Amino acid sequence: MQIVFEQILVIFGYVIVGYVAGKKNLITKEQQRYLSKLVSSLILPFTVLAASSMEASGQDIVNVAIAVALLFSCMALTSAGCMLYAKIKQVPEKKRAAYTGLCTYPNCTFIGMPLCIALMGEWGTLYGAAGIIAFNLLFFTLQISLFTRQKFHPKIFLTPLNISTLVLILMLIFHVHFPRPLQTVCSNIGGITTPLALIIVGVMLADGNLLQIVTEKRAYVISLIRNLICPLVMLVVMALLPLDSNLRMAVLIYLACPVANLTSVYAIQHDMEPALCARATLLSTILFAATIPFIIWLGQLVYGV
Repeated sequence: MQIVFEQILVIFGYVIVGYVAGKKNLITKEQQRYLSKLVSSLILPFTVLAASSMEASGQDIVNVAIAVALLFSCMALTSAGCMLYAKIKQVPEKKRAAYTGLCTYPNCTFIGMPLCIALMGEWGTLYGAAGIIAFNLLFFTLQISLFTRQKFHPKIFLTPLNISTLVLILMLIFHVHFPRPLQTVCSNIGGITTPLALIIVGVMLADGNLLQIVTEKRAYVISLIRNLICPLVMLVVMALLPLDSNLRMAVLIYLACPVANLTSVYAIQHDMEPALCARATLLSTILFAATIPFIIWLGQLVYGV
């Protein structure tokens, strides 16, 4: 457990560096957007491909599929529950999309993947790919339709990260590996993911108005659902199932992540509670510093890891 807490301290050390850089204007808002795109479109795909050096058995592939199913099911049920509650309470349609997105989707890209890699190494990357698959399948079908009221189009899945994830799965299934120089390139570029992604999170926090964030009551309810209730429910469910311990912890970590930045991006674009989305995202990320050690400790206690 000491090693886990040391890794968590390192992770929040990166966030603090980003926060200071943002406050001192060493990284501007425009540069933050550029770095975010760099991480999601270039660096993360290399991180995913670097995991192709692993020797994954058939059972490992099955475990990844189970992780996708568990994550997808949890997010889908959370989304359905939010929409049902909003309908019963007659919440205006413009607010439903925001509330559903905030409560349902964890920050897989900038927090989930780096955290899993830091705690689990290459296995963290593999289960990280599972998290990204589950997130994208639901967000870019159901959630996007709530924001845009437009029909789903398959082209939305053709992103570098999704393509690299598919390539990784095929390489693991057929036991194909990159030549050593190319593997080194993937590993070295992918190694930038954790510090850079978490520095970006710190810059994002520096951009928020702390008083407005901590006085937004709705953001606390959203953070409670996103950071604690979702992972705790899945912790109990997985305890009843005969699952691999790494699988359990990876799913738990992903579901304990704070609100996904992408929800705020689309809320701002379509003017659906943009202020609430921004504040809830930031508050959820701040509270994550306290909730994630508790969730990991409880997971290790229950699962005997």
